[in-house]
Amino acid sequence: MPDAISRIPLVLVLLPLVGAFGVVGAARFGDRWRSRMANAITFATLIVALWQFYLVQQGTVLVYVLEGFMEFGLRWRVDFVGAIFSVVVAAVWFLATVFAREYMAHEHSQTRFFGFWTFTLGATLGVFVAGDLFSLFLFFEAMTFAAYVLVIHEEDRESLRAGNIYLYMSVAGGLALLAVIFLLQFVVGATGFQPALHLIIEQGINPWLVVIVLIGGFGVKAGMIPLHIWLPKAHPVAPAPASAVLSAIMIKTGAYGFLRMLFVVLSVPDGDPLFAFQQNFGYMFIWIGAITMFVGAIMGILNDSMKKVLAYSSISQMGYILFALGSGVMLGSRGAFGFAGAWMHMINHAFFKSFLFLLAGAVFLHTGELDLDKLGGLRKQMPFAMGFFLIAAASITGIPGFNGYVSKILIHEAILEAYHLLEWPSLLWLERIFVVTGGLTAAYISKIWIKAFFGKARNDWSHVKDLSTSHIRVFGTYTAIVVTIGVFAQRMVDRLVIPAASLMPFEQGDLAHVGHVPFWGSHELMSPIISYAIAAAVLLLLWKFGKHIVVPRWLSVEYLVYKQLYNGSLGIIRFLIHLRENWIPKNMLTGRRIWRRVDDAAQETKAQIRRWKPPKWEPPRWEPARWGSAIKPITKDDLLRKIEATRAREKERVQLWRTKEGEITKWIQRARRDWQEKEARFEDRIYDVVDGVPRKPQRPEEERSLDERLRRTLEGITRRKFNPYWTTKNLGFDTWIVAMVIALILFVFLLAR
Repeated sequence: MPDAISRIPLVLVLLPLVGAFGVVGAARFGDRWRSRMANAITFATLIVALWQFYLVQQGTVLVYVLEGFMEFGLRWRVDFVGAIFSVVVAAVWFLATVFAREYMAHEHSQTRFFGFWTFTLGATLGVFVAGDLFSLFLFFEAMTFAAYVLVIHEEDRESLRAGNIYLYMSVAGGLALLAVIFLLQFVVGATGFQPALHLIIEQGINPWLVVIVLIGGFGVKAGMIPLHIWLPKAHPVAPAPASAVLSAIMIKTGAYGFLRMLFVVLSVPDGDPLFAFQQNFGYMFIWIGAITMFVGAIMGILNDSMKKVLAYSSISQMGYILFALGSGVMLGSRGAFGFAGAWMHMINHAFFKSFLFLLAGAVFLHTGELDLDKLGGLRKQMPFAMGFFLIAAASITGIPGFNGYVSKILIHEAILEAYHLLEWPSLLWLERIFVVTGGLTAAYISKIWIKAFFGKARNDWSHVKDLSTSHIRVFGTYTAIVVTIGVFAQRMVDRLVIPAASLMPFEQGDLAHVGHVPFWGSHELMSPIISYAIAAAVLLLLWKFGKHIVVPRWLSVEYLVYKQLYNGSLGIIRFLIHLRENWIPKNMLTGRRIWRRVDDAAQETKAQIRRWKPPKWEPPRWEPARWGSAIKPITKDDLLRKIEATRAREKERVQLWRTKEGEITKWIQRARRDWQEKEARFEDRIYDVVDGVPRKPQRPEEERSLDERLRRTLEGITRRKFNPYWTTKNLGFDTWIVAMVIALILFVFLLAR
């Protein structure tokens, strides 16, 4: 391989990393040059990614090593899996950049945003072209810290809090990933993507510990339950372009890490004694995915903010990917369907989720509102947005002819094949959870479309304009992509899925079976019908009983898990301080001299505090001036003149105030008469509408009876105890669902095993 060709992954990563400084420099010449520079860099990155994909498609594996970097070295290795997703990342980023030009036109700190925006692109691409776990970790952390600036762009209290939670969780995940790196370096002597399960066992390390730490490392970024708490907080506060790439691309880095580790590092042949362990943690991943996708869908239904619904939708869709990964890992060499479903859904989700988030941003740009209860009636003012949102909704719900249908059929076939091969009853229940979740997905996305574009307009939208020409081009490109993948489903499987799956240890017969899925069979076409039937039932229940659904805040994951961990950590710290102060001898930690000096200094300080007394107050003394006395004696006449002048000024002020008070009183009386006349005319108009004939205003007795009935009604309402924490705004329903599903898992697991 020529040396220049092998450096293409290096160019792909460095182009946006270095280009970020070019964006900042171009801002000195004006906003137009900054936008042009950002568009040019992202477009050039897309061209390089396409060139790289073309070379890899020809059978070339691009490898480049930068030796001596932190004694580990940086390694780039691009196969078909990394090449195709590099193209997806670059394409989504370019479309979001074109959208951001108009969206960010009136925002503050645009130079900072576009600079870190371009830098984040380079770090994200570095994750997908990394040749080993150490290189992946470095780009993983660079992406985390750069994206933090995008999350806190608004710089208000809510965005800073969400950004801090995102940063804390991501750093914790990075530390877990670093522990895996040190483990592999100790066991294998290298951090590359190669089988290492046998070596881990030989070193006496419990493999379940490795799996749990791995879940902590990649699960945070993937948004899996219960490590998801940063995602619904970060997405609503970030600008729409940042939310699009956060949800569509950056959470895929966690799924990509799982894909590499589960199918390569922790994978063994089918006949191996450790294959039973592989089946067990694959089965665990199926349940994690099922819980994640089901709880995310439930939370999406219960929320009323457009971006928050889409954020929980991202959690649910990541559950689909983990669900498919688990089924593929559990079947070993016969798990091609699971890999195919996970891989295809990663690509499809990147497109339709960024599509949805950018549409939400367009609605917010033109209306200034994201609350679904305050939207409505936008179909007349924004028909293009309504049509594009319908296409994106069809994609995420899996309507035939759109890209989401292809990957969901593959995932469904994966769980059915696992059930037919293993005949575990719990797998059949998992398939039912998958079907129900599809209906819940259709429910929450239909709720957004209906509430935003139909129904009675809750505000005056007469000033609202439809999508601009540049935004129509962006959404038109998205439409072409999702429809092309959906219509040419079999060809996409042959061109994208089969070459990627052939890199994994799957049987050729199983790969051939993936290539002959009847996407247009009657059984497969029934799936969207069932989904929308479930969605119709859910929407009907929400319409009838949605306002009565209240969930206690103390059932949230934040309260039950993270708050308890926080309180426990504080308790441990207090215990250690108490132990140090009362039980541990001083000479066990440091020398006696140091402690003696500290104690002496403390005693001296206390003694000085006890000896200190405030100085006595003394009145200031008068001293005569140099050229005579500084005090001029005041006579009685001077004092009387000053008093009379003060009285005259106060009389003028009082007279002026009385004049103004009279004018104000007259104005109030006149306004009151006008208001009474308007009220009388309004009452006559109401009586004309209600009864059809004019009526006189009600007598005082009738008014008192109405007031009495209203008072009794209000007393009946207020008699019910209202807890502000028991509201759907403070959603904690996810934990309740998690607890119920975990109990079900344990019960079904015992039956199945």
